[in-house]
Amino acid sequence: SSWWLPLRHSAPHPTKPIARSCAAAATMARFAAALAALAWCVADAKVLRSQQQPPPEPAAEAPEKAKDGGYGSKGDACMACKASGTASCAMFKSCVCYATNAHFSVGGVPNPTDTAHFAWACGNEGGSKYELCFAVSNELYEDTFGDKIDPNNPKCP
Repeated sequence: SSWWLPLRHSAPHPTKPIARSCAAAATMARFAAALAALAWCVADAKVLRSQQQPPPEPAAEAPEKAKDGGYGSKGDACMACKASGTASCAMFKSCVCYATNAHFSVGGVPNPTDTAHFAWACGNEGGSKYELCFAVSNELYEDTFGDKIDPNNPKCP
């Protein structure tokens, strides 16, 4: 009754070679697709580098920080935001300047002599203590920093 076991185990299964060759073909196809995508990205990156523009000149000069690392006034913090935000096209297109005084009174602690420690952020996600730096009256011909823009000559195309 055991005469059929060697025959059964020695004979190849009819679907195993096909499954192996299909798996190998699928792996090779995925590799070829990944290689083609990589080649396309490299070629696309070369085109982008050839069309790259230098960063724009800042529209303001950044004020000096105080000894404590913050800015001495809301106006200084807003000018620092404007200097950073207009020196990069990525920030220019996405930054809306807000500033806040980071000094908060703490109970049981003597009153400090320096109560002006202003900081800026590109957005008011920090909470209600952040105040908008630049009010834009005419959104069509002003950027988010309150400067006039020429639609025929954009700062960051």
